[in-house]
Amino acid sequence: MDLLTTILTCSLYFADDDLVRAIAESTSRSNPDFVLDASVDWTEVDPPPMPTTAAEAEARAAHILSKGGRPLLGLLEVPPAWLSGFGRDLPSAFDPCTNLAVGTAMLSEFDARCAAREPHKTAPRGAGKAPIGHSATRRRCVLRAYEDAIGSPDFAQTILLELRAQRALQPPVEASPIFAPALERHWGPNQLFIPTLPTPLLPTAHSDP
Repeated sequence: MDLLTTILTCSLYFADDDLVRAIAESTSRSNPDFVLDASVDWTEVDPPPMPTTAAEAEARAAHILSKGGRPLLGLLEVPPAWLSGFGRDLPSAFDPCTNLAVGTAMLSEFDARCAAREPHKTAPRGAGKAPIGHSATRRRCVLRAYEDAIGSPDFAQTILLELRAQRALQPPVEASPIFAPALERHWGPNQLFIPTLPTPLLPTAHSDP
């Protein structure tokens, strides 16, 4: 699957797919085998070439851990501790769907914390449900929480810059959320993400044109 389809299928942070995409396209450059040691100041040294296979990525991550480093793994720069928290092992970091599910589950948690800090706002009379998406302040709060959790300086600012340069992409029809509604994304009993796919509704002979 391409990146956008993977996000629509696997993300558990349905409030802000653009933010998820920006994280995946920034430092990791949409490379599911991305590995970076957050304990190294990369402004002082040149980073090594990125792994090109999951096996290379796993070996590099294990090497960083053996030296006491702090590897960030895969599309969303997921730390090993997050994988362990969801019952996943190190190699699963390089499966795009698992990486996105774990990273966006944490984004959802940070979002809930940020929401709790926001002052209550009364909806105007006659208003329906709030639209999906958040204010710039809420988005910055979520990014800073993610930055602190993974220990990557300037992460939030990098993602905000990526968002400003982000171009609109048109997903394939079969990847549309109508086939995998965002509100029905969830974790299965084995802690692996399972999308719920409803049966598309087809027009009947009595349907309005």
